[in-house]
Formats: sequence, C-alpha cells, structure tokens
Amino acid sequence: MNRVIGPLIGAVVTAVALAGAAGAIPEQGTPEFEVFLQALQRNGFNLNPDTAWRVAHQACEGGLPGFIGYELLAQGVVGPGAQQRVMNVAMQYACPVQ
Repeated sequence: MNRVIGPLIGAVVTAVALAGAAGAIPEQGTPEFEVFLQALQRNGFNLNPDTAWRVAHQACEGGLPGFIGYELLAQGVVGPGAQQRVMNVAMQYACPVQ
C-alpha cells in the first residue's frame, strides 16, 4: 500500500508544481517580458509595463476585451486594426507555445 501511495503523492505534487509554469505569461522584470516590450516598441507601440502585461494576459488567456481597449486607447493605440496588431504581437511574443 505504501509503495502505491508514495509515488502517487509525488506525481500529484510534481503535476501541481509544473502546471503553473506550463501556461505562464512572462512576469514583469523577466527577460522574456523585456523581449515582449521590445517587440511592442519595434511595432510602434510604447505601452507602460502594466498595460503590456494586461495585453499579454488578454491575448493569451482571454477576458473582457472592452476594458483593455479603453486602456490601449488612453495610451495612443488608435486607428483601424491597431488593437488587433497589438494583440497579434502579444500572441507571438508573450503567449506560451501550446
């Protein structure tokens, strides 16, 4: 019985520990997040880090699209297709490979 329960508990702990990292969006201050910010800047979008993280979260995880749209509008992301281009950059550089 102990030979079965020990590895089972170990497997559950390992699965829980790796589940968070599997679908993680880069956190602010990490090299991956800096690459994402640079990609935004190369495409003409100078967003502050908080907004950039929320854009990445919106593009990768989903959420309420109207609220991020107001924030992007306030930071100068205006024009036909501009918000979609920001989301495309976020999906390319910030979303983990699925």
